[in-house]
Amino acid sequence: MIYIEGGSQSQQQLSQRLYTFCSQALKIKKFIDIDLKIKSVEGAQAWIDYEGEGKFYIDIEKSLNTNQFITTFCHEMIHVIQHLRDKPINEKEAYQLESGLVEQFKLFSKN
Repeated sequence: MIYIEGGSQSQQQLSQRLYTFCSQALKIKKFIDIDLKIKSVEGAQAWIDYEGEGKFYIDIEKSLNTNQFITTFCHEMIHVIQHLRDKPINEKEAYQLESGLVEQFKLFSKN
């Protein structure tokens, strides 16, 4: 489940669609709880914190354009998978995988 706070209505709707898509595309089978805040994020486009037992906190910069927002959300969802698999956060892997996920989302959204 995702709980969304802040941002515009279109960002909130996009976040819900991205969450549903990424959960399916990344084959997340465990129950996860994400508290997403769309707000000003100092020094980064986003950050993620994992509390354990499927509980995540994600902040995403509210001033991102739509493409940046999609890319950033996908990137953070890759970090969710890394946490769920008890792997260390790997930025290189996240950057490598995000573009494919973004393209899949764009194709998915056209249908």
